[in-house]
Amino acid sequence: MDFFISNIYTVILVPLWVCLIILLGKLFAVLQSRRLMAGLTLASSLYVLVFSIAAFAKTLLANGFTYEFTIPFIKINEIEFSIGVYLDALSTWLLLIVAIVSLLVQIYSYSYMQNDKSFMRFFAYMNLFSFSMIGLVLSPNMFQTYVFWELVGVSSYLLIGFWYKKESASIAAKKAFIMNKIGDFSLLSGIVMGAYILYSNYDNLVSIALPFADLPAISDQIYAATSDGIFIVLSILLIVASIAKSAQFPLNTWLVDAMEGPTPVSALIHSATMVAAGVYLLCRLYPLYSLNSAVLTIIAVVGIITAIICSISAISQTDIKKMLAYSTSAQLGLMFLALGACSITVTMIHLTAHSFIKAMLFLIAGIVIASQNGNQDIKLMGGLRTKLPTSAIAYLIGALSLSGLLFAGFASKDLILGNLLSGKHYVYATLFLIVAFMTAYYLFRAYFYIFEGENKSDEYSKFKTPDVILNIIVGIFAIIIIFLWFIFPKSQDLLFKVITYIIGISAIAISYLVYANRGVIRKVPVIFDISYNGFYLDNIYSGVVKGYKRLSRIAYLIDKYVFDAISYLFALNIRFFSWILSKLQTGKVQSYLSYALLIIMLCFGGLLLIYNLIVYFSEV
Repeated sequence: MDFFISNIYTVILVPLWVCLIILLGKLFAVLQSRRLMAGLTLASSLYVLVFSIAAFAKTLLANGFTYEFTIPFIKINEIEFSIGVYLDALSTWLLLIVAIVSLLVQIYSYSYMQNDKSFMRFFAYMNLFSFSMIGLVLSPNMFQTYVFWELVGVSSYLLIGFWYKKESASIAAKKAFIMNKIGDFSLLSGIVMGAYILYSNYDNLVSIALPFADLPAISDQIYAATSDGIFIVLSILLIVASIAKSAQFPLNTWLVDAMEGPTPVSALIHSATMVAAGVYLLCRLYPLYSLNSAVLTIIAVVGIITAIICSISAISQTDIKKMLAYSTSAQLGLMFLALGACSITVTMIHLTAHSFIKAMLFLIAGIVIASQNGNQDIKLMGGLRTKLPTSAIAYLIGALSLSGLLFAGFASKDLILGNLLSGKHYVYATLFLIVAFMTAYYLFRAYFYIFEGENKSDEYSKFKTPDVILNIIVGIFAIIIIFLWFIFPKSQDLLFKVITYIIGISAIAISYLVYANRGVIRKVPVIFDISYNGFYLDNIYSGVVKGYKRLSRIAYLIDKYVFDAISYLFALNIRFFSWILSKLQTGKVQSYLSYALLIIMLCFGGLLLIYNLIVYFSEV
């Protein structure tokens, strides 16, 4: 066990080495075997999984276990920034989730991406992303966290825009990158502000990188040295970073467009890794946020607003991946709510359940889309239960779980509801139940459209049977989701369970009625449009950008035709007077005497005029 702990830093380096091997092999036209490169990637993921299991087991066996290993990275006078690893219950928990999901998704990817021309580049990017995410999870301080936070953003940009020749994918990657840059700048500002407070008030150079091992004490120092207003501003700067990375309102729109990437990318970075990083940062900085109840309220309110908006948006989606993307933002919103109103443990339990459920649902979506020759519209599907029985059963397990009716999702949502009600957060609890209702509705609406009835697509006759390895991976995810149900703690209040079942079953019944009577149920145009277009947030952002462009155009015209014109007139005046003065330079003494006499006369006349005016006004 000690061997794994003392060498835990290697789990960061191994994916990076594999990434470099693939890229250099591609560059120098050596090691071109797809099977070899995929094998190295899977071996890397398996290596990370073994070490993560050992680290997680250590935290379970030794209560309160922590381990820190750092080396100096940058030293400026007496200020030193270190890099390394930090293990505690939180980091090992998420590391294990990332390791399991990454391994299973990469096995799935080997089969799913086998015919892609850029197979090697895909696995290079996947390893780069694994390196970035693991480095973020194991960071011992905010300095290293920021470095890997940026790397996660860069690698996700590469994966989302993997099919860069497709214009929509290229635009989606840029959008994700830019919107996450808002959070990156906010995070950097928060780190600098926190470091400045420590240095200016305590002359504390040791803690200027905000090490996590000393975070409770550092948080107390920052809170004591600032007013409530300054403390809230600092907290908001750090929270905005989590909002951007976890696709929360109002920076949630990039996640839907990010579905342009390959389906395995959606399963990996939009379930247990990139979007979970924002929640992880919230949990990591919880000792700071918990010192002010207003900060926790901000986190909870942002979360529940996102959950409501994105659940409403998911209801009307016909693109299966967009529906799952909105669902992801909504469930992450519930994690924000759980952290703001419950505890870290409840938050991490729901993050764990959601990571495996959503990864499985995205992988099922990939199987369905591939079998339908690229069709993603659920209304053109149907009747796939008989052709894809494993996917249909797994989807049901995932839908029942995420709806809070059975398995891992039932345990996690039961805990959230129980904690909200026991904490007397009745408004939050009511909104939480509304989100639960909508979750069950849109998941089962999609199930009925995809797996039941008759297929409406012209591509149905060209049905492609999925590779057996895809079904095996989906089956493993389903087993994990069922297994987690037995090990998660559960609320003992029967009333909570009854409420959850009534809401979930009602939502399923209504979704079936809507599906069965698709020709009878009428849409309310305005409400449907708002839902389908994601509350027009992208339109609002486009309007802001267009307004900024118009202001820029006006500023350009003013600069060109006003300020440039004034400058040009000054230049003309100088040239005019220079020309006049040049004509006065005759070289003749008589001319110069005449000029001098004229100037004297003008000065005398001017003084005489001024004198007469003074006399006149004094008499008046």
